[in-house]
Amino acid sequence: MDYSKHHFNIKGKDAEGFVHELALKTFLTDWCYLNPALPDGKELCDLLVVFDNVAIIWQIKDLRLDANGRYKRAEVERNLRQLAGARRQLFDLETPIDLENPRRTKEKFDPSAINQVYLISVLLGEGEDYFPLVDTFKTYTAHVFTRAFTEAVLTELDTIADFTGYLRAKEALVQSDKQIIILGGEEELLAFYLLNNRSFARFDAATSVMIDSGLWLNLQKDPQYQAKNTEDKISYGWDYIINRVHEGAPGYEPVARELARPNRFQRRFLSKSFFDANVKANNDRIPNAFRRVILFEGVTYCFLFCDEKESSGTRKTMLYATCYVARGKYLDNTLVLGIATEKHIAPVCSYDFCLLKMPTWTSENQSTMEEIQRNTGILINPTITRVEEKEYPD
Repeated sequence: MDYSKHHFNIKGKDAEGFVHELALKTFLTDWCYLNPALPDGKELCDLLVVFDNVAIIWQIKDLRLDANGRYKRAEVERNLRQLAGARRQLFDLETPIDLENPRRTKEKFDPSAINQVYLISVLLGEGEDYFPLVDTFKTYTAHVFTRAFTEAVLTELDTIADFTGYLRAKEALVQSDKQIIILGGEEELLAFYLLNNRSFARFDAATSVMIDSGLWLNLQKDPQYQAKNTEDKISYGWDYIINRVHEGAPGYEPVARELARPNRFQRRFLSKSFFDANVKANNDRIPNAFRRVILFEGVTYCFLFCDEKESSGTRKTMLYATCYVARGKYLDNTLVLGIATEKHIAPVCSYDFCLLKMPTWTSENQSTMEEIQRNTGILINPTITRVEEKEYPD
C-alpha cells in the first residue's frame, strides 16, 4: 500500500475541489465539513475544520486579475466578509449549526469547546505580484493563501498539529508590528519557519524583516529535507489506521481524535514502532499474543498482535487488559491508547481499539491490575528499549 503524502491528484480540480481534497488528506475525513449550512439552508462557509478545541474556517474564491495586475478589492472583501460572518454566526450569535460529513452522524457545533479559531481566505487563480500575509475585516484577521501556497502548506504541514503550529507562529509574527518583506510567495516564510526549528524566534529583536526568494527551492533540494520526506513515508500508515477507527463502535471519534493528535514526526515514530512490532509478531512462531508498549509524551500506546483464531471479543478483552496494566505500570501517563490486530501480515486485516482516560490510580485499581498480571502475565518482566529518532536524518 502506498502511504505517500503525494498519492493523490489535485490537478484539474475547481477551486473548492482543489482545497477540499488537500484538506481531507491533511485533517482527515472525520474533522472536515464541506459547505456546512445555516438553519435557513444558506452556506455558512466553503469548508469548516473542527478538531478538538480548534476551528478553522475557510472561504475560497477563484479570482482574475484586473488590468493593473490586481484582484478587485470588492471580490477580496467578499471572501473576508463571508469569513467574518461565519465566525460571528458560530461564536457571537451561537447559531445552531448541524455538522455532518460522510463518516460522522449529524451533531450540533459546540462553540464552548473551541478556544482556537483561524480564518483562511484562499484566493486562487492568477497570483498577484504583491500579496498580504493576512487581511482584516472589521475586527477579524484572516490568513490569505494563494493557490501555490495552499498546495505547499497543506502538503508540507499535513497534520492538524503541524498546520495550526505554523498559523499561531505566523499570527504572533504579524501582530508584533514588524515590517515584513517577502521576495516571493509565502512559501519562503514557511521555508524559514521549517529551517529554524519551526519558529520565528530569530526575528524577536528585529524591527523589520526581509526574506529573500530561493529559500523554498533550496529547502526542496536539501539532502536532509529529502531524507526526512523519505523517512516520513511510513508515517502515513498511522493516518491509514486513524481512518480505520470508524469501523469499530459508533462512539469511535474520541479514539480517532487521540490517534490524530500527534504531528507528522511523532506519527513517523509511532508508525515505525507499530509496524516493526507487527513484523516481529509475524515472525513469532510461538502461538501466543505479541505486545509492545510505547511511552510517548504523556500517552502510553499499547500494540497487541493476536493469532487469527482469537475471536473479536477475546481480542478486545486482551487489549483492554493490556491497557489497564500499562496504566498502572507507568503511572506518569494517565492516557492509554490501544491498537490490536492480527499477528500475521496479510493484505486484509482488522483492528480493535481501546482508550483509557484515568486521571487517578487508586489502591483498588492497583489490586485489579495485580490480579490481571497474576492471571495473564502481562508486563511482568518487560524488555525495555530506548529509541531515538531524528526528524531530519544526517
